[in-house]
Amino acid sequence: MIWIIIEILFPALLIALPLSLYRSNRPFMAKFYLRMTASENARKLYVRCMLILILLYHYIYAGGHFGEWGILVSTILCAILFPFKRADKWLAGLHEEQKRFFLVALLALVICAVPHLHTTAVTLGFLLLAAMFYPSCNVLSKWEDEETKKQWCKNPGTLSEYYY
Repeated sequence: MIWIIIEILFPALLIALPLSLYRSNRPFMAKFYLRMTASENARKLYVRCMLILILLYHYIYAGGHFGEWGILVSTILCAILFPFKRADKWLAGLHEEQKRFFLVALLALVICAVPHLHTTAVTLGFLLLAAMFYPSCNVLSKWEDEETKKQWCKNPGTLSEYYY
């Protein structure tokens, strides 16, 4: 019973987090935006936490559904995303190009209809969720300017305007 509840909570995060945190000016989100923009190590930690969360979901799903072969597809996707440079490029590409984001979202919805590929659909959903909170190339390029850097450090709440 606990496995089923946890399996339901993971996809519910895909709905709850964007609704409550997307384009938020709350102080903890302003700090999050600033850290993600300022530090490559923060982005590495973000990617690693995303992968750990997805692999935790795979473990929970495998515990309740023995012999499910669809987990292999999404685990391979996680292995492809393990190098930070590749994951950084994918997340930035999803964040920057709305057409690519839409196509991956559509793919996740189509894959969700195939019962064995449920974990792949959830993995793509978490990848899209991670891309929504990833800094854009515009923000990263503006971070190089010293005047902008000082302004954003003094008032991190203004960063959310540029972040999306």
